[in-house]
Amino acid sequence: MTLSEIIQDIHGLEAELAKLEARYGLLSADFYHLYKAGELEQTKDFIQWTGYYQAKLEREARYREMMDGYLRDLRQSAQLGALQLTPRPASTGA
Repeated sequence: MTLSEIIQDIHGLEAELAKLEARYGLLSADFYHLYKAGELEQTKDFIQWTGYYQAKLEREARYREMMDGYLRDLRQSAQLGALQLTPRPASTGA
């Protein structure tokens, strides 16, 4: 998975999580804590919510790993100068 794909996945998962948060009036981190503690029932929505949230946590961890390497490379090439970020081509959304 590329960095761009991971970022797209995170945004997509956040959109799904936002719908569930709005429906139940609870942020995903709080929901997940209650669910993992066994304080909530096993409904279809809650199982799906758990899956989306776990996937988001996994994608964020992978993003941080990839970003650490990317930033290390940028810093090495910049030496003591400013980091040079270059825009990527816009996705066409195939």
